[in-house]
Parts: sequence; structure tokens; C-alpha cells
Amino acid sequence: MPSTKEGLQRLLDFFVYGMLRTSEMLGNAPLFLRTIEEEGLRKFLMTNMPQFQAPDDPAEACEQYTRAADESGLYDGSDSVFRADGDSVRAEIGDKCVYRRVCTMRHDEGLPVHCIRAFALAEMLRIRLDADFDWKLERFGRPCRITLTRAKWK
Repeated sequence: MPSTKEGLQRLLDFFVYGMLRTSEMLGNAPLFLRTIEEEGLRKFLMTNMPQFQAPDDPAEACEQYTRAADESGLYDGSDSVFRADGDSVRAEIGDKCVYRRVCTMRHDEGLPVHCIRAFALAEMLRIRLDADFDWKLERFGRPCRITLTRAKWK
């Protein structure tokens, strides 16, 4: 196990980067990543945030989930902003995102950027609100802009 915060971050970077490359080689990266995120998130919510109950409003649910994840030490969500927009949530995630280095590497290599935070938010909404949300990375940058939209199908 790495002995410094920087070492732990590098381990996370290599793990997430490898997971993304593997998911692409399997042919359906979004399905693979959603499956992994769902399984991990269910365990994380049950173990680390058992009292977390998301409100019915998706933007508020994202805000409270991010705050709870921040308090649990999962990541620094202090530079994340969520706004309701009809059946959508518009999110901005700033420089403190724990996955920014991996996304930057992929962007610089010309590979698709799969936002792990967006996957987590969409899965949290599905698990806690029993509603499917599709996510889209509108812009990779500073800040990253994500839209989570309630799926039209049931």
C-alpha cells in the first residue's frame, strides 16, 4: 500500500486508467463501467453511508450525495455545483476531482473521456430514486460540465 497521499493517488490513477482501457477492449465501455459502478456504489452506500437518504429532487440528491461522499473521505466535492433544469441536472466539477488526472491523460491521448463521477451520480440516482438517468459529458475542462437527464423509457 502506498505510504503517501500522492502514492495513493497514483495507484488510483493507474487502476482507473486500466479499468477504462479494459472496458473499451471488451466492446461496450458504458455497460461495463455502469456494472462496476453499480456494484461498488451499492456496497459503498451500505457500508459507508447507510443513513444517506436522497431527497426526491435529483439536483438536491446529487448535492447531498457529493457532500456525504466528501465527508466520508471518498473525494473532495467542495468544487462541485448542481443545478436543476427540468428533468435534468447540470453539474460542474472542478479541479479537485480525484479522477481529473486520468481524464486529462485520456483526453491528451485522443481517447474518449468516461466521467467516473457522472457514472456514480447516475447510478446513485437510479439506486436511491429508482429513476434512470443518462449522463453526458458536455465539456471536459475547468470545470467539467455534465448533464444528467431522466431517461424517457421505463
